[in-house]
Amino acid sequence: MSTGPISIQREEVAPVPSVSLTRPQIAILIPCYNEELTIGSVIDQFRVELPQAKIYVFDNNSTDATVERAREKGALILRERRQGKGYVVQSMFREINADIYVMVDGDGTYPSSNLRALLEPVLNHDADMVVGSRLNAASTSQFRLMNRLGNYMFLWLTRTIFHAHIEDMLSGYRVFNRSIVKQLPLLSGGFEIETELTIKALERGYRVIELPVDLGSRPQGSHSKIRHVRDGLTIINMIFSLARDYKPLTVFGLAGLLLMILGFIPGSVVIAEFLRTGLVPRLPSAVLAVGLVLSGLMVGMVGLVLHTITRRFQELDLQVKQLERGISDVQQFEVIELAQLRSLFHSHQH
Repeated sequence: MSTGPISIQREEVAPVPSVSLTRPQIAILIPCYNEELTIGSVIDQFRVELPQAKIYVFDNNSTDATVERAREKGALILRERRQGKGYVVQSMFREINADIYVMVDGDGTYPSSNLRALLEPVLNHDADMVVGSRLNAASTSQFRLMNRLGNYMFLWLTRTIFHAHIEDMLSGYRVFNRSIVKQLPLLSGGFEIETELTIKALERGYRVIELPVDLGSRPQGSHSKIRHVRDGLTIINMIFSLARDYKPLTVFGLAGLLLMILGFIPGSVVIAEFLRTGLVPRLPSAVLAVGLVLSGLMVGMVGLVLHTITRRFQELDLQVKQLERGISDVQQFEVIELAQLRSLFHSHQH
């Protein structure tokens, strides 16, 4: 995966003001690549639902009129030169300052009518991330067969490995608070970004809620950018990579157990002959068996050590988040106290 220099060009973007502690600032982030047919209607629909929000369109090397259509609708335009949705999301989270972030695809398949319902848990501090679930039982989403099968396969893998109770891991319609946007480390460059977002948020203890949304179909002439085989393999690779990082005992323990079982196969033959004849005629088989069993034990021990390190880092991460939350609470209290003192001072003057 490329880790070249970041190349972002801003167009018509005013300096972002500092985040308010009293009135939440909401940013609507729309990653786009060749979405000239839909981007205008997406901007209009979300502006009607949330007129006070700032709408940012992040263009990812579009070759059509996506940028022109977005500019006509009054959106703030930014560019990400590194090709891939993951790089766009990384840039969005790094460049934009707000209290609450709404991320939605620019293909017109996600309804703006669900926006306020998705915002509510974050505004009420009940969730750090809200996912618009297309696979919820209450949803009537229009999925292609290949996409539905792929989603179910990825969900099965994630639930099996991480024991995560999630319905839709790949949804592009999400709401975040500032904490998760600025603190969650993201490395993905492509369509596996939603997988990384979901699993890392769950494993790092963030509160994730899923609410039903109805996925619509693309208009005629608009085409999906997903390459099923290549992107599917990339997502599977991401799931196993995160399993290695966050569940090392499971991964290395299973690998070690497999090696030991493979070692017992030739080893049982050698032991059986030794008990019958008192000789070890199959010396290579005996060496292979011992090597496999010892390798399995070593791999299992590596998994145990990594599990201990991972657990310690998780505890440290939790303590850091608690400290930051305490600092934020103190700042909010000071703002409220200052406002009360000002009100009291003005009342005495009158």
